[in-house]
This record gives sequence, C-alpha cells and structure tokens, in this order.
Amino acid sequence: MLGLVGKKLGMSQIFNEDGKVVPVTIIEVGPCQILEIKNEDKEGYNALKLGYFPIKENKLIKPIKGYFDKLNSLLKEKNIRIETYKIIKEFRTEEKLSNYEVGQFIDVSFFEGTKYVDVTGKSKGKGFQGMIKRHNAGGGKMSHGSKFHRTPGSTGQREEPGRVRKNKRMPGHLGCETVSVQNLEVVKIFKDKNVIMVKGAVPGARNSIVYIKKAVKAS
Repeated sequence: MLGLVGKKLGMSQIFNEDGKVVPVTIIEVGPCQILEIKNEDKEGYNALKLGYFPIKENKLIKPIKGYFDKLNSLLKEKNIRIETYKIIKEFRTEEKLSNYEVGQFIDVSFFEGTKYVDVTGKSKGKGFQGMIKRHNAGGGKMSHGSKFHRTPGSTGQREEPGRVRKNKRMPGHLGCETVSVQNLEVVKIFKDKNVIMVKGAVPGARNSIVYIKKAVKAS
C-alpha cells in the first residue's frame, strides 16, 4: 500500500460538531520526493522509493552519498536533480505507477478524501524494566516479612527440562519497537502546512518519524 513519510508534531484536542472533545495527533506529512519507481517487469514488484527530510550532503554517510551521486548521474540526461535526504523509505503496492514520475513531490493532498489511515512508528524507549511494568505481572504481597514483592519469582523447571523455557517472560528492555496502529480516523487536513490530524494516539515521541498509509482494513 502506498504511503508517505511524516513527523509526529504532538497531540492536541478539538471539538467536533456535537461539541464533544476529540483527542487528535498532529502529523506533518511530506513533502516526499520520488527517488525511484520500481515495476514488476524489472524488479518483480511495484514500489515507490521516497525521500524525506532534506539534509546537507556532508552529513551523509559514504554509502548513502554514493547512492544519491549515482542516482543524479543517471537522471542528468533528463535534467532532474534529486536532493539528498535523511530518510529513504520504499512503499510497495499492487497498483500500476504510471501516474508517477521520478523527481515528483507528493504532499499531504495524497490523503485527500481518505477517511482512515494506518500509522507506523517507533515506540518510546523505557529502558530496562521489571516484570510488573514490562508484562503487567501481579507481584507478591507488600506486607511486612514478605520476600516476594516485585521480583519475577521462580523461572526454573524441575529436572526435566532442567532449563528456562524459551520465550519465558522476564525483566528486560521495554519499548523502542516498531508499532502500527490501524484505522485511525482522519479528522482534518491542512494543505498549506502539509499537516494531517488523526483521531487518537500514534506511537513514538514528539518529532519522531512515522509512516502513514491509507488504511488496509478501512472500517
């Protein structure tokens, strides 16, 4: 499914027509420049490779700088100049891409008329956490004399199998995972500012990168 790259600006609230408060997440969407168009005949699948967040060339690592140099050398004959970007994202699709051209910019108007979207982002990192916060464990008694308060408890087995089983829930790193939220309602679109408002929360911290697609399971 085609989509765009954006930046989560934060959360707010608005009033709907009935006067009820609606929590919304404000996302700056694009503009994204098309770097490559992949088709089923050559690459085996249809996809758009997009660039987002322009960055100075001297801040790129050598492999990415080489990618943009090669790209511009191939497009020199067509008088197309591709900027250097920090974020490069490829969106696969089953639809034909004859309406798109390399170097074209796609902005928030891409979602005009769309009622629901899917948003993917990286959740906030919480560091090392215990069983209660990480897995919502019940814990033990908090009374005086108890030696089992917030500890994981026994994790071992008997003589058979004589080891801790795989996927046993344990304390560890929490957050910093890729999370997708589906069917978020599009509340409002501001074309002049490339901003979209969606109902509800979106994974990630403020100013983090998110990927927005038209909803796969539109309700």
